[in-house]
Amino acid sequence: MTSQDYFAKMHVLPEREGTAPRMTPANPQEQLEQFPEDWQLIVELATYAFSLANVVEKPTQIAPDGSRALHLTESVSANSEAFLIEREFAHIHNPPIGSMHATLPEPYRSLALKKGWVLRHPFAVRGIGPRAAVFIFAPRNQQELQWAKLLLEISHAWANGTIKEA
Repeated sequence: MTSQDYFAKMHVLPEREGTAPRMTPANPQEQLEQFPEDWQLIVELATYAFSLANVVEKPTQIAPDGSRALHLTESVSANSEAFLIEREFAHIHNPPIGSMHATLPEPYRSLALKKGWVLRHPFAVRGIGPRAAVFIFAPRNQQELQWAKLLLEISHAWANGTIKEA
């Protein structure tokens, strides 16, 4: 897909239903409620995530134990601004949560923020971590799962250089 394709999909991204979940007040940034109705949603999300081209699962250095990190393989050229740490561009949080941290380039980040799907990471806000780092709320149902997959796909496309930041 091209930048224009992703941009068109993001423009039909609906507002996330309901209020934002309660979050921890400090690091680690964690979602405290509104978990998936069925953990199988997160299994499907992870299956999709690790099927993306040139993505491997490695231990994360920055998320709670049990979280699953998405790393871009060394064999692929990469955009260094698109990583949380080393070649990790996203991770899926451990059960029962299923939320994610990822990087999103502009204008996708602003669109996802505006529509209530993500929060900026506190380190990004304070300028001490990747400026593109966001917290993606756990998908609660099948419809939200499709949008979570899109956000991961955009993060992956930015990490591998398929799309650029505007």
